[in-house]
Amino acid sequence: MINYDDVFHVGIIVPDIDEGMAEIAKRFGASWPRPAGSASIRVRTKAGVQVMNSRFAYTAEGPPYIELIEAVAGTPWEAGEGSRIHHLGAFVDDLDAEIERLTAEGADLEMASVDEAGERILGVTYINSELGVRLELLPSSGRERILSVTKPE
Repeated sequence: MINYDDVFHVGIIVPDIDEGMAEIAKRFGASWPRPAGSASIRVRTKAGVQVMNSRFAYTAEGPPYIELIEAVAGTPWEAGEGSRIHHLGAFVDDLDAEIERLTAEGADLEMASVDEAGERILGVTYINSELGVRLELLPSSGRERILSVTKPE
């Protein structure tokens, strides 16, 4: 079960990460502890296993933190029309069990980061609920490492 206290960020898709960071800072007085980061993640989606690249940044203020993700066409980070609020991110103690529980309840596993063989789920996982609310599930075991991006380098 996901506990409210485990929800630690709101992910927002932006067309340009640098402009997005400037806008959030201007509108809300948020600060960014470090420049936007980048990552290459091996993921499994309905289309198969592939490597996706992204740029992202977390506010220093939180929780809940604001995570900005630069839009990438043809991926789950594509910027669509309307709201670009993308997901609520939460830590879970047992990632596999939580995925199993949510999919048994009718949620859809959209994407999961996987090992080189494309088999074992490692971390970043997107689950879509019947209401259209996307959850990003992250293993609690990585909490300290993940939250390090909210601190200066």
